[in-house]
Amino acid sequence: MSTEHYQSGETRMMPSPDEIKKYLKSAVEMAVTGGEEYLHSKVPELQKNINDYALKKVSAAIPPTYKVVVTCMIVQNTGSGIHTASTVRWQPDQDTTVSYVFHNDAMVVDVNAFLIST
Repeated sequence: MSTEHYQSGETRMMPSPDEIKKYLKSAVEMAVTGGEEYLHSKVPELQKNINDYALKKVSAAIPPTYKVVVTCMIVQNTGSGIHTASTVRWQPDQDTTVSYVFHNDAMVVDVNAFLIST
């Protein structure tokens, strides 16, 4: 990732993908507390809480010349397979995506952050 220069003269490195992943993980842990069961009626609230928290944490950590997109998918864990995919056109030397997947007996949560240089 690139080094960014701020108006104040401060120079800061973009956080590593592992650091961004920690923010995504903490967003899920904050919203999904313990052995929670899957309730379809609660999914929109869980997604909002995860997305909002992750967006806040990641946005605060990255240089202001980057945009961030956070997505969250929550499905009931029934033992069936699930596949997701995305594709983007970007600058691979500057832009990146980071994913975190959580699962328990009740649900699977897939959170993604797309970091895009402007």
